[in-house]
Amino acid sequence: MQDAFPTEKPYLHVVIDTNVLIDYCGILEQFCADVEKTPYPIRIIIPSVVLGELDGLKNRPGLQWFARQATTWLLKKVKERTMVKLQASKETQSPSAHLSETDDVRKNDLAIRDCCLYFADKNRGFGALMVTMDKILVLECQREGLETCVPPQRSWSSRALAQALPVPGVDVAYFHEREAFPRYRPSKTRQRLAQTEAPANLPARPILDEEMMDIDDGEAALPEEYLPAHARDSLHAQMAEHFTLVLKDLCYRVHLESGDSIAVAVSKHAPEYRRRPMPEWTADLCLSYLAAKKPFNRPDFMGSFLLRRGERGWRKGQDWAPRMWDLVLDALNEVGTTFEDGALLSSVEAVRPHVKEVWEAKLRPL
Repeated sequence: MQDAFPTEKPYLHVVIDTNVLIDYCGILEQFCADVEKTPYPIRIIIPSVVLGELDGLKNRPGLQWFARQATTWLLKKVKERTMVKLQASKETQSPSAHLSETDDVRKNDLAIRDCCLYFADKNRGFGALMVTMDKILVLECQREGLETCVPPQRSWSSRALAQALPVPGVDVAYFHEREAFPRYRPSKTRQRLAQTEAPANLPARPILDEEMMDIDDGEAALPEEYLPAHARDSLHAQMAEHFTLVLKDLCYRVHLESGDSIAVAVSKHAPEYRRRPMPEWTADLCLSYLAAKKPFNRPDFMGSFLLRRGERGWRKGQDWAPRMWDLVLDALNEVGTTFEDGALLSSVEAVRPHVKEVWEAKLRPL
């Protein structure tokens, strides 16, 4: 068995397309967490075109919730300055100086391909892997000799992505075989919800969702999805993670505007949020801080509802009544209005249709 690629810099680059961020943001989160525990110099590259596409999808019905989640996660990772990098304007390499009229129609795909070509140059690292669900982009990349990875419609994982890395000897034992918690994902049909935990049986004749950005045909309509046995739990987990990040960003903005100190207090009489560094704040601590600045209404259980899996007191989405979901969203909307926070207001608006959908769907036992 060959040794894994050297652990000193430079990096092996994994270039991510928009459709992967929309459908598999949870897998990418897990992959990043796994990589950060390894000695491998791997870096996620987000092409600038992908940021533009995500921005456009933030106002597109049916996809805006997923686009906002992906954007929020990217912002978090970029701030960490660890393994996610945004493409700079000069980081592109085109094999042709002249584009035909047909190429211009596909300019986004070509821009992503050219980003991958730049990072695939062995003078800049250990090469690159293009991860996309767009078959046309796959063909464009393969025509230029680029390595590609096409996630399947189900059962993709951090480990499966690690196995696709174009270097020998990667120890896949570092990487999880599945997400730590199943994620609610965009539905490929109008008759079923997004992927959750239980495998689907053979479906009836599928109805393709015209709003899906992934234009691939054939395989996407086959029984490669999951039934919504735990869609409520999956969506609830996403909401807790997403709104905690959004509330932290709001708290930081309010802190800058007010000029108050966020230094950790040593006094046991100080509010709990003062006794912990802001990066460690839960949603409940964020709400307590904001409530000290301006009054707003919130249900007593709101902080518990927004606990993330693994935090003490966490409960599954199914354990919260539909009315409680609505009350939490109403309170988040009031917080967004009180502090004039567009990101929070837009996120609440984006997730409401999905909350309605998961509570109208029948649960299927595992």
